[in-house]
Amino acid sequence: MSDPTVPADDHDKAPEGTPAASEPTTPEQPAAPEQPAAPEQPAAPEQPAAPEQPAAPEQPAAPEQPAPPTQPVAPEQQAAYATAPGQHPYPGAQPNPYAPPVGEKKKPAVPRWVWWVIGGAVAFAAVVIVAIVLIANLLGGSGAKSVAQDYLNDIAKGNASAANKLARVDSSEDENFLLTNAVLGKAQHITAPVVSRTLTSRSSDLTQVSVTYKLAGKTYRGTIELDKDDKGWYVSRGLTYQLPFVSSSIPGYSVPGADHSLTSKDSEVVAYPGVYSIEAPNKYYELAGSPKLTVAADSYQVKDLKLTPSQAYLDEVQKQVDAHYAECATKTSYYDVEDCGIDLSYPSNMAVSKSTVAVKVDESPKVEISDDSDSYYQFKIGPGKFSAVMTGSDFSGNPASENLTGEAGYISADIKIDDDKVVVTFN
Repeated sequence: MSDPTVPADDHDKAPEGTPAASEPTTPEQPAAPEQPAAPEQPAAPEQPAAPEQPAAPEQPAAPEQPAPPTQPVAPEQQAAYATAPGQHPYPGAQPNPYAPPVGEKKKPAVPRWVWWVIGGAVAFAAVVIVAIVLIANLLGGSGAKSVAQDYLNDIAKGNASAANKLARVDSSEDENFLLTNAVLGKAQHITAPVVSRTLTSRSSDLTQVSVTYKLAGKTYRGTIELDKDDKGWYVSRGLTYQLPFVSSSIPGYSVPGADHSLTSKDSEVVAYPGVYSIEAPNKYYELAGSPKLTVAADSYQVKDLKLTPSQAYLDEVQKQVDAHYAECATKTSYYDVEDCGIDLSYPSNMAVSKSTVAVKVDESPKVEISDDSDSYYQFKIGPGKFSAVMTGSDFSGNPASENLTGEAGYISADIKIDDDKVVVTFN
C-alpha cells in the first residue's frame, strides 16, 4: 500500500534526507516508507558507512543515478560516510571497498631499507667503474706516455741500444744497420724531446703519440706509435726515417761508425734523427768538403756530395788494365789481337791469314777518368805502346817476317766495387 502523502508519479524517488546512491530503487527493496526524515536521524554516528554498506560491488556507479535536484541535503545533516581528515565530504560519494580501515596507515609494498640497499649498491658500482677508468688511464695512456718519453730520452742521449730495446728493433737486420750506438753516438743528437699528446684507440691498446724535439737549432714534430702485450708497452713504430735514395750513378756514401756504406741497393735503410757526417763509401773514392746529412721529419737530404776516384782506385784499375793487355799480347792471331783492344799496323807484303804475330807491350795504356761521363763506373785509357813481329809467307809464298807497331784501340770498361774490391769489366 502506498503512502497517500506521496504523489503517485514520484513513487520511485528516494525520500528526502536519504543519500541517493546508497540504496537502489528496485521494486524488491522499497526504502522510502521505512526510513525517517533526515533532520531526526544523524547518519554518521549510527550508520558507519564502510563496515555496514560496502555497496560498490552490488550497486551501480554514482554517475548513472545522480541525486534528485529537488532534494538537496539539509545544511545541518552530516555526510552519510566518514571522510579522511582534512577532506571535504562529498554528498553521494561512495567509499573505496579496498581502502584500509579508517586510521590505519598503508604499508609500502617494498620496505624502505631495501631501497637504501639498492641505492648503495648502485653508488658502489659507479665508484668501481670510475676507479677502473682511472686505473686504466693511469696504466694505459700514462704508461704509454712514460715509455714514449723514455724512448725519446734514449735517442737524445745517443743510446741506440736502449731505444732499440723499447722498440724491439734488431739492428742486425739490413735496414737497421745504422741503429747502433757506434753510429748514433757520433751524430749530433736531438735535444728537448717532449711527448706533446697521446691518443689511444677505443678498440685496442694502440696509442699514437705526438712528439717534438730540436735539432741543430730547429724544432721538429713527429709521430710514433705504441702498443701493449703481455710483456708491457713497447714502441711499435719508432722515430726513424728513411735515408735519401742513392743514385746508381754514384758509388754511395758512408756514415761514421757504420759497418758498410750505403749504395743504391740500400733503399730502405733508416736512421734515428740527428745530423750525421758523410764520408766516402770506401778507400777508392774521395769526398770533397765535409758534407752533412740531416735526418729529421721532412728534412733528410744529402747536399754537396762530390766524389772523385782516389789514387787507390786508379792504382787498382790500372793493375787490371795492365793484366788485360798482357793477356791480349799472348794471342797470336792478328785479328784476335785486334779484337782484344790492340790496333796493330797492317803488314805490307804478307798475307795476314797465313801469318802469326808475337805482340809485346812496350807501354801499357794509362787509365783516365772519362770527363764526358756522368758515371764513376766508366773510364777511358791512353794509347799505350805496342810492338809485334809477324811471321809467315809473302804473297809469292816465300817465308817472310815483318815488324809491326800498335796502340790501344777503342775499348771501354765498367767498374764495380764489390765487397770492397774493384772489379773491372772490359767491353
